[in-house]
Amino acid sequence: MKTALLSVAVVFLLLLQGSDLRCQVAPASLGGTLQDADQVAGTAAAIGGTRQRELESIVELRGAAEAGDPLAQNNLGAAYAFGNGVERSNNEAAKWFTLAARAGFAPAESNLGYLYEKGVGVVQDYAAALRLYRAAAEGGNAQAQTRLGVFYENGWVVRADEVEAVRRYRMAAELGDAEGQRKLGNCLYAGRGTQRDYAEAAKWFRKAAEQGDAASENNLGALYHHGLGLKQDYAEAMHWYKLAADQGLPGAASDVGVLYEDGAGVGKDYQEAARWYRVAAAKRVGRGEFNLARLYYAGKGVPLDYVTAYFWYSRAVADGEPLAALGLREISNIMTPRQKQLAQDLLAGQQEPAMSGETVAGLK
Repeated sequence: MKTALLSVAVVFLLLLQGSDLRCQVAPASLGGTLQDADQVAGTAAAIGGTRQRELESIVELRGAAEAGDPLAQNNLGAAYAFGNGVERSNNEAAKWFTLAARAGFAPAESNLGYLYEKGVGVVQDYAAALRLYRAAAEGGNAQAQTRLGVFYENGWVVRADEVEAVRRYRMAAELGDAEGQRKLGNCLYAGRGTQRDYAEAAKWFRKAAEQGDAASENNLGALYHHGLGLKQDYAEAMHWYKLAADQGLPGAASDVGVLYEDGAGVGKDYQEAARWYRVAAAKRVGRGEFNLARLYYAGKGVPLDYVTAYFWYSRAVADGEPLAALGLREISNIMTPRQKQLAQDLLAGQQEPAMSGETVAGLK
């Protein structure tokens, strides 16, 4: 059986919606927050360039998997997880990962552990996930080391131990796992489980960013933005922020907007800042909603519009932005009853205000 086309041990990749904004780089800043997207790094199976080739490859892969080849079983599981050449099925992914894991194939153990951790295709079971991650880590799997670090950092099934989490992240990082590199960088930045070291954090963020890890791209931008562990360089900050934003990282768009609003590394451009804040706000990023509200409140780059500002301040409060409550109180004190009613109606329907003269600040 030919399995050369799928000779890479594929690791299951599931990107969860949103990012964990664990550490703010500068408390007074309106941009540059550390991102920590919860994910397992890896690549999809190389199934071929055309539909016909994909189907032929899946036939060969299935034959090898049914014959008991654990690499083929793992890769077939990944194909089902991604829907590559087959109809996507979490149950089928779990089935094939299980067969490969029973053979002691470390990537499959890690993949199956992730399914148990998230409850995808199987009943969620942290204890089972932990057992599988330990087995995979002992087999040299870097992603499993990272997930073990997550378990220790959060105290899932095991006693919380930040020092042990850092040890696991470092092992994964040194093996080249982008998520492990990012999580190690986060710990070094925050002084969590290890001594605070911005320069060392920047080193690991860069390694992960160079692998295309969006959260690490944004983190590296934040360190350049604020001159933490690196010489302050707004142009470099913009470069890394935009890379992250282009990959769809929600908070990165807000950080790009901050540089445009401040004229840092680029010409000051309130309209462009508003455009980027709107991208973040559309994805329910509290900081982006707050920044967009400020522009409407001041009429910078957008029409002066208290109703729209109230809408975005309210959304920012709901999405956990701590600075938004003050802005909401301030604008409430100067709005007319009709303006407040319009804003409340929009919030009730979660409908973004239309850009029209009906909601200008002077409405009575």
